[in-house]
Amino acid sequence: MIPERPRGTEYDELAELLPAPGDPALNPERRRVLRQHLMREIGRKRAAAPGSPRGRRLVVWAAAPLALAATVVTGTVVVTGLRGGHEVVQSPGAVATTVGRPPVIEMKDGQFLYQRRVMTGEYTAYRGDTRVVQREDWLAVTGRREGLALTGPRPAAAARLDPEAPTTEHMAMSGGADHRELRELPTDPRQLLAHLYRETEGQGPTHEEAVFEYISGVLEPAVLVPGLSEALYRAARRIPGVVVETGVRDRIGRTGTGLALSSSGSTRPALVFDASSYVFLGVEGTTALLEIGVADRAGEPPVDSWNLGTG
Repeated sequence: MIPERPRGTEYDELAELLPAPGDPALNPERRRVLRQHLMREIGRKRAAAPGSPRGRRLVVWAAAPLALAATVVTGTVVVTGLRGGHEVVQSPGAVATTVGRPPVIEMKDGQFLYQRRVMTGEYTAYRGDTRVVQREDWLAVTGRREGLALTGPRPAAAARLDPEAPTTEHMAMSGGADHRELRELPTDPRQLLAHLYRETEGQGPTHEEAVFEYISGVLEPAVLVPGLSEALYRAARRIPGVVVETGVRDRIGRTGTGLALSSSGSTRPALVFDASSYVFLGVEGTTALLEIGVADRAGEPPVDSWNLGTG
């Protein structure tokens, strides 16, 4: 069951109205330490509140600054409120990247979903000696045909990989999810979150982690479904334990709003979203989505795509 939120208020939108102090942005290591500290504080306050409902969170009240408890740390302000809602980490100083909204790109049954991204080498199976790689995937829209993945050193000038280059590795991709099903998901955040809680019943170390993982897994293809990226973002930030962070950078330095969830005692890198359109940009410090579209055949350039920028 989804924890009930107080009625008649929009905590997500109010939280973003908080003014940011004029300190420099945090480096990734300092951000990680602060996030872990905030997660511990969340757990401590929950444990110290007997009889409180499972999943109760703290709220940031933009309209009532006297109700806020703010811990000032070099380079950031960790702000936590006193009643129900979510937690926000303000990390000022970096200008948010704006990629806009994607064009309408239709996914036809016989086509392949094309995704091009930059990744930290350790998160791939690439055997070459490089820390940063580019990966391009072709996944059957219906999930019933074999796809392809190419991985290699990131080319200059934001080019696509050369399939014939000796440094480009090929990997067959077995059939997977039917991406047409994404069109059936509701785009109202509350309805979407309720649907995802039902779909993930009994999964994950916790139900919250299972829902967050589901959302993480569909963020890239969801870019091609009108309204779904923003709905997933707003649904994810309603999950108990999710921390909202400003000024988070993806692998190529684009800056956006981050969502992070403590998973089984550890905190993983935040998911990064365009702060205006809520399009998924990548994962904090490890991946960055560069281009997404559709191709007629695996291994061929897309026939229609959207370039999100190169950072």
